[in-house]
Amino acid sequence: MNEKSSCEHSRRDDTRLDNFLDCIRDAAAYGLLEEVRTTPKPGLVDLHDNGSHRDMCYDTFVASTGAVVPYLVEMAKAGWSLDGSPSELFPAIRPIGVRAEAAMFAATAGVNTHKGIIFSLGIIAACLGYRYRRTGVLDPCEVLELGGLATRDWLEQDFDRMKTRPPVTHGEHLFAEYGYRGIRGEAQEGFPALRLFALPAMKQALAVQPDANRARLHVILTLMANVDDTNILIRSNPQTLEYAQEEARRLLLSHPIITDQAMEELAALNREFVARNISPGGCADLLAIAIFFVRLQELMDERKDRDQPCCKANSAPRKRLTLTWKN
Repeated sequence: MNEKSSCEHSRRDDTRLDNFLDCIRDAAAYGLLEEVRTTPKPGLVDLHDNGSHRDMCYDTFVASTGAVVPYLVEMAKAGWSLDGSPSELFPAIRPIGVRAEAAMFAATAGVNTHKGIIFSLGIIAACLGYRYRRTGVLDPCEVLELGGLATRDWLEQDFDRMKTRPPVTHGEHLFAEYGYRGIRGEAQEGFPALRLFALPAMKQALAVQPDANRARLHVILTLMANVDDTNILIRSNPQTLEYAQEEARRLLLSHPIITDQAMEELAALNREFVARNISPGGCADLLAIAIFFVRLQELMDERKDRDQPCCKANSAPRKRLTLTWKN
């Protein structure tokens, strides 16, 4: 390759990276904000009320989103830039996550709005960067499974350390008392709640629900019915978690389509969750990531004309991002 061709190739790579990071930035901000705008969500902050939370509101999430998203983009870039094996991804982004948490707490006056998102979507963003640079392909399930490969051994070391010392965080207490692995376990297994529940439910819901808001309500109910949400356990006990899951299953069975009657029942369930101090915050994070994937697909499709030459230069065929999953 001569010097001129090398420079042109480098410029194409830089443009491809910039376009990719722009899509990550916009999709992450959209996912985080549209999650909180989904209304009415039982026990969660939305456009109607603050759910079971006295220390945060919609504006808190707006401020937190602005603080957190740049670090998610930085993690995506770190994944793109990494020349090593997938097992090197997690230690590469962990320091970025620490800085992201500090920025979040500074923006929210100490309120934990997006700690789970920093962890989970940070891993996913890094895996997206790692995989897209190499293949030009964005398949959600392959990316999520890569997240498991990248984190499994590192997080197992975390669990081994937890067994040898008194628990400190909420998650450590739940692991010590009940054996729940929470979002760490979810990451280790390649985010099965997203692969098996959220993404399939989102694909179906966008096709049949009356609008995007009701499609997202269907997704969060699906998650609540199937996920052991440790945010609920932190505030209560396994019996309360089971109650929340059963309520979500009841609504899904009664209202496969989110009608006006279903919206009224969701509002009533929100009041009940507030009275019981129930908040399915883990499911809310998963909903935000599902929305992120849908928006990322849209943004990448909009930029396909710009990306196409880069894919040809790398001899990798470009593939539309699709919401697929493996059983």
